[in-house]
Amino acid sequence: MSGRAPRAARALELVVGDLVVYGGHGAGRVCAREPGAAGAAPGDVVVVELGDGLVVTLPLDQAHERLRPVAGEAELARVRATLRDPGTTGEEAWLSRSRETREKVALGHAVGLAEVVRDGARRDGTAVGAGGGRRLSLGERQLYLKARRLLAVEIGLARGVDPSEADAWIARQLSCSDV
Repeated sequence: MSGRAPRAARALELVVGDLVVYGGHGAGRVCAREPGAAGAAPGDVVVVELGDGLVVTLPLDQAHERLRPVAGEAELARVRATLRDPGTTGEEAWLSRSRETREKVALGHAVGLAEVVRDGARRDGTAVGAGGGRRLSLGERQLYLKARRLLAVEIGLARGVDPSEADAWIARQLSCSDV
């Protein structure tokens, strides 16, 4: 085995073929680096193919600000620990909880998504030992499902498995919590 890290775990180079994550839009692959519009420096536009056929073109400086590499093994270990952690499903104000959840989904960091998934599953009563009874509002449920989908796609890319296998892994981690 070579000492070279897999492309998903290396620093963000934005080379064609690199796996990247674009905040709340999800994971994808750099499909092109092109010259920008007239008057711009050559090679300063990055084209990223995301899920569901979405293609995003970003100036290089914005791409470095908004894109990140797909989670590596160390971050996936933190995701696993977060999903297994009982977390807090306290009764904080709905507006505060909603704002925090929206922010985590918009940022799209794997551990933040895992927190949304864990807390949403507990609050919805779908996690083992969650007690049930409480249900998510429609808006909370949509955020929970979006976070779970984004996390499953990223884990799938990071591990080279189908997103449905990654979602099954997420479900297993939720069922292993100490609640």
